[in-house]
Amino acid sequence: MQSGINYVDKSYSLTENKNYRLSIQVSLNGFSFCIYDTDKHKHVVLKNFSYSENIADLNLWAKEINRIAESITDDIAVVTTPVKCLFISRKNVLIPKKIFSINNIKSYLSFFFQFDELDEIYYRYVPEIEGYCCFALPSPVVSKIISRFGKSDFYTQTYQVIHRAKVYGTGMNVVFCDNFMDISIFKSNKLVLNNSFEIFDIRDIIYFISAIRDKFDVGNIPVYMSGNISNSEIKKLKKFFPSIIQEQNRKISLLLGSEISAKYYNLLSLQECE
Repeated sequence: MQSGINYVDKSYSLTENKNYRLSIQVSLNGFSFCIYDTDKHKHVVLKNFSYSENIADLNLWAKEINRIAESITDDIAVVTTPVKCLFISRKNVLIPKKIFSINNIKSYLSFFFQFDELDEIYYRYVPEIEGYCCFALPSPVVSKIISRFGKSDFYTQTYQVIHRAKVYGTGMNVVFCDNFMDISIFKSNKLVLNNSFEIFDIRDIIYFISAIRDKFDVGNIPVYMSGNISNSEIKKLKKFFPSIIQEQNRKISLLLGSEISAKYYNLLSLQECE
């Protein structure tokens, strides 16, 4: 098991009673967590761990989560509020409030994705679009997180993309995951598009963004980018899309650099979700 990022602010304390908030990010390619100090209004811990082997099934995934959790439990101060956990997953759909039914969530998801018998169903109301984000998470992994970190609130990157995109009023919000990207477009505070696209290299990114800008006539709106994309790739994209803005936590960026800050922006901003 390898730690990729290991940032701990000098003000962080395991013994003093402080108002800390713990956020976790889980994907098939790694486990990350950060701790936010609500008194000082800054992140005091950011750590990332790679798995010791490639994830071949849910049991192995849960085992790796458990192994990482065991190794870091003593490094995490007591957190009294629910842990916020961000799953990077494509298994989510948006359903308008007018047609949403709790009894039909499995049908919504099964229509778009292969539903595993060990998947657990979740949903969250998204006031920005007056609709619901419905998603499925693997039960063995969810159980390990709850057993190790206590009560947890679960999200996916889609929920957060929508939550943030509305703030811009008009703009394209793009979040890059390991082999796909999510794109949301808002025009005059109204959701125009939200979709996920499989990508293999920067040519796919250029193609999808170009096609969407032409289709929805949004060639001049700003493009906000975050997630797993390098600074060199951002530079290449700016040749095609000059209005790109790389989202990052400014305080962390000064310490760890813009690329790391942008990569973990969704985790770092998770505490903003309600």
